[in-house]
Amino acid sequence: MDQNKRITLLSPAGSRESLIAAVQNGADAVYLGGSAFNARRFAGNFTDEELGWAVDYCHARGVEVNVTFNTLLFDKELEDALSYGCFLYGLGVDSVIVQDIGLARILRENIPGLILHASTQMGICDLEGALQAKDMGFSRVVLAREVPMHEVKYICKNAGIEVETFAHGAMCMSVSGACLFSSMAGERSGNRGTCAQPCRKRAATGGHPRENDYALSLSDLCMLSYVKELRDAGVCCIKLEGRMKRPEYVAAATRAYRAAIDGADEKTLAARKRDVFRIFNRGGDRTGYYYGDGGITGCIAKAEPRETLLHEMQDTYAADSRKRSVSMHATLAVGTPASLMMKHKDICVETEGDIVLPAEKPQDKERYAQQLQKLGITPFSAADFTLDMDENAFLPMGKLNALRREACDALLAKLLQHPEVPHAVALPETVYRGNGKGVISALVCTEAQAKAAFAAGADEVLLQPVNYGEVTAATALQPYRTAGKKLLLSLPASLISREEHARIEKLLASGLFDGAEANNIGQLSMIKHLPLKIAGSTMNAFNIQCVAHYYRLGFDRVVLSQELTKPQMRDILVKTGGAVTVYGRVQMMQLRHCPVKEREGCKNCIGDAGTLVDEAGRIFPLANIRQAEGCLVRVLNCTPTDIVDLYYALPPVDAALLAFYTETPDEVAAAVSRAADARMGRKPEPPVGATRGHWSRAVE
Repeated sequence: MDQNKRITLLSPAGSRESLIAAVQNGADAVYLGGSAFNARRFAGNFTDEELGWAVDYCHARGVEVNVTFNTLLFDKELEDALSYGCFLYGLGVDSVIVQDIGLARILRENIPGLILHASTQMGICDLEGALQAKDMGFSRVVLAREVPMHEVKYICKNAGIEVETFAHGAMCMSVSGACLFSSMAGERSGNRGTCAQPCRKRAATGGHPRENDYALSLSDLCMLSYVKELRDAGVCCIKLEGRMKRPEYVAAATRAYRAAIDGADEKTLAARKRDVFRIFNRGGDRTGYYYGDGGITGCIAKAEPRETLLHEMQDTYAADSRKRSVSMHATLAVGTPASLMMKHKDICVETEGDIVLPAEKPQDKERYAQQLQKLGITPFSAADFTLDMDENAFLPMGKLNALRREACDALLAKLLQHPEVPHAVALPETVYRGNGKGVISALVCTEAQAKAAFAAGADEVLLQPVNYGEVTAATALQPYRTAGKKLLLSLPASLISREEHARIEKLLASGLFDGAEANNIGQLSMIKHLPLKIAGSTMNAFNIQCVAHYYRLGFDRVVLSQELTKPQMRDILVKTGGAVTVYGRVQMMQLRHCPVKEREGCKNCIGDAGTLVDEAGRIFPLANIRQAEGCLVRVLNCTPTDIVDLYYALPPVDAALLAFYTETPDEVAAAVSRAADARMGRKPEPPVGATRGHWSRAVE
């Protein structure tokens, strides 16, 4: 491995012991969460006081600290989040990992010195997304786990921004940031750090799950044998998952990947890998989406390590062996103060001690040199030492030790120097950009659904076709545009391959559409030439600042997150305007790995990929989009969300969105007609067999 092209190792630290385990086993950086605003709220995490200790401990040993600030925030939390950002900056953290676009905006405007990394929860999976993150002020992007190696290389080469990728650990079945399964099932939101992991429970395609059916439990990732390939692709940092795992696992995983980065032989790597898998294993040695389609499902975690192995891992971090190399130069000249210079890289300190006395008898210069180099429990080791000493110089050992301690303290103080916290910070003002027209917008998958929606009174149709390479439906719907209606194209939440990008860009340039809906931050550049640009619900518009920033980026309409309650939506609508989803089965997961294909082989599905059944017997439809690199499969909720009869209680909305996937044209027409009645002030009857979603059920 070419050591001139360095790749850094980022390890998880869910607790104090895990942090020590990571540092002592060779991590270049650790990522950890504080007591709030992080996506692993059930990990040990760190109090404010412990965070201060963690930063100092790591920085003393040359290890960076990245703090997870990666949840979506409610409006009522933004002021506290900004204050917390100031606190973290004052501690000297090396970066914060952010998901919320609104939070990123206020941090960038108030604390420009704070380094921002775009969390994998942002779902950035293409070059356009990385470029957008760069434009928003991020210095690094953590790519979605679904990006294959050749696309990683393409992004690294062209993005002009640091790229970090996951190399080991758990793989979410859904695209990160686009999973609402836990949220809809029990108000515990993955976007808020409280995911209950319903995907790890029993489920099967087509029928009730049997004992060993875990259709959504994906195997873990292991790229230990491919670190060189990641480095050659241009990745600056590889990340190990595991903030909720035990310290011994962190030690084993960090130790293994440190060996791989340092060029260990195959025998050593095989032994390191065995240690990792003996402590925790879910699915074995698999490379995820880098070289395939994600791994295998049906994997159950195994974590029953032998006590001897645990003790062996504990021994790797029992002693503080992580040291910074320093050069030292001491001067002992009779009649002048003793001096000691210590230097680490470009940081240098020099301290003076007591006056050097004339010796009553000859002194052992080597003894003085050895004493000054006894750096003991300090985080330093002497790589280079010189001593200028008069032949008759004398200094008591106690004074010599004090000189050394003062030099170490002075150097450490410089290494741990904290930046000055900004004095005046405030949330940016927002401007109302809505229009309150309340247009009825129907998202459909087929030509028949589109015609039914138009006929029933929809003002616009968002077409999300099964195949973006086909233009038949869009061509057939052109007559409706001449009748004062709008035809829009809705883009998929996950768009990776360059071939699929080209197909969609061709469709967008065809002149068949009046606008488009982006469902990923990278898609803005694809639709910017169109008259109407919409930020879809999967872009997680969670607060006023987020909506305002989407407007600043160039969007004309923003669909609010489906995880918001009535009061939360109301507060945003009053300040900025926005659109609300009033009907449809929530897209609970976005799958790049098709569970039907794995179990039964590819069925060449045309929008209907079958069903998924959980252990409670609930049936979830699977709706697929056929892309150039394989299908994107959406897991739809078992029942539709319907607030058509309630949304009149909100402030005026820019659009009322109804989403249709498996519905018949008659069902589409009936739902659109109810929405038209609601807009006219005729309150529809409450729905039967539907859920109200999060209208009155707040997520944690």
